[in-house]
Amino acid sequence: MNDRSPGQATNDTKAGVNSNGNASIALWQSLFIALVVGLFAVAWLAAYSQLEALIWKNDFMTANRWTIPVGVAILSLLVGLVGKYMQAPNLINGGGPVDALNAGDISGYKTFWGALLSSFLSLVSGASVGPEGPIGILAVDISEWLAQKLKLAREAFLPAGMAGLSSAYNGIVGNPIFAALFATEMSAGKGGISRLVADLATGAVGFILFALLGVPAFAGMLAVPHISSIKPIWIAWAVLLGVIGALIAAYIGIAFRIADKPMSFFGDRIVLRAVVAGAVIGIVCYFIPQLMFSGESSIHEIVDDAASYGIFMLLLMAVLKPALMALSFKGGYLGGPIFPSLFTAVMVGLVVNQLIPSLPLEICLTCIEVGVVTLVLKAPLTSILLVALVAGGNANLDGLIVVASATALIAGQGLQALTARKPHDSE
Repeated sequence: MNDRSPGQATNDTKAGVNSNGNASIALWQSLFIALVVGLFAVAWLAAYSQLEALIWKNDFMTANRWTIPVGVAILSLLVGLVGKYMQAPNLINGGGPVDALNAGDISGYKTFWGALLSSFLSLVSGASVGPEGPIGILAVDISEWLAQKLKLAREAFLPAGMAGLSSAYNGIVGNPIFAALFATEMSAGKGGISRLVADLATGAVGFILFALLGVPAFAGMLAVPHISSIKPIWIAWAVLLGVIGALIAAYIGIAFRIADKPMSFFGDRIVLRAVVAGAVIGIVCYFIPQLMFSGESSIHEIVDDAASYGIFMLLLMAVLKPALMALSFKGGYLGGPIFPSLFTAVMVGLVVNQLIPSLPLEICLTCIEVGVVTLVLKAPLTSILLVALVAGGNANLDGLIVVASATALIAGQGLQALTARKPHDSE
């Protein structure tokens, strides 16, 4: 994989830039990239699932709890070594697939193999990171490499990357419009109708591909009972639960700032960062194995038998999960924040339901979830769609989800203004 030579810049008009200087990419090129990335996403997801089962779901590992800290330590060391010697990307200083696209970096694919290996190791290590981050970064890497092979102009790498990202995300999430909505919301619609059409078309490729192959998607992952009507009191509860979601999101932000202080001591010593983070994660997960991984698997186990855990344990897991997620990110693991954040929201929702049994569980869970995700993702419409999909979809419940999301936005702005005030402002 070689960079485009400087001389190629003179051919930008032929390669994909129109007379107005805007990036252009043929529809067949977008669909081709979407198909390739969609097939990769299927293979990546299958490999990740098999690898996790091979390492952790065998008789020896499940029968010996001491293997948790040992396994986490070994895999964390490997994460650090891959980060150091294969220049695998990480999110220590922020970043992610959207930032990679905005940067317009056409050489990101050079770290593809490091990112691929780090994604598998990070996700199976026991760290609190979700799969949406790695698959987004890998989708962009592959898209950029294909764009180069198709001899597209540099300016066309952005729409090429969006084609791959749309395909991967729609397939994994299990919805044909998810990525188009996310891209439109994050870019404030700057791409116009042509960009939206392209995102819809390429996103449909990934969705249809996953559906035809029967690959399980995240839609319906935490399906809850439908509610047949809306009661006025539930609207008031949706508002309150949205505020709770905003407070949880604020706590997640605080956890990241706190974790950054001790981890920054290690500087660019990525191996030591990962080993120290892995040691802490391994010890905590030895006592509470449910906190391992992103949380999408253990959520079901906890929800099905929440009463046996009790309020104290549920709250403890809700407090520890963001702390472990922050430590994982600052330790150099490659992952996303959505599923660990959903895990935290579910724990708090279960607590609310135990304290107020008359309030339906589906309202407790979804309204807090959307409050958290709205502020973590900073994309309210996408967050509403995502939580509605995860919950299985129901018009009445969706209405309460919208109320909770809007409330969380307002509460989030209020919290941000409050923390931004200087000491003398309150005098």
